[in-house]
Amino acid sequence: MDGVSRQPAGLCNTCCHQQLVPNTRGSVFSLCRRARVEPERFPRYPRLPVTRCAGYEARAEDVTEPGAG
Repeated sequence: MDGVSRQPAGLCNTCCHQQLVPNTRGSVFSLCRRARVEPERFPRYPRLPVTRCAGYEARAEDVTEPGAG
């Protein structure tokens, strides 16, 4: 989501399942798309910052190639 600043959300900020959802008042919420498939395991809007998550998967652009950097 362009133009939306990311607040410290822990693992969610680098997870491929995160969706940032702005409201009309200017707040932005971190939605977990895993909750659509497994709502009993993953909260739709987890309490932040998330420090552990069984469903965490890094976004492709956040994965560092071995030997890079």
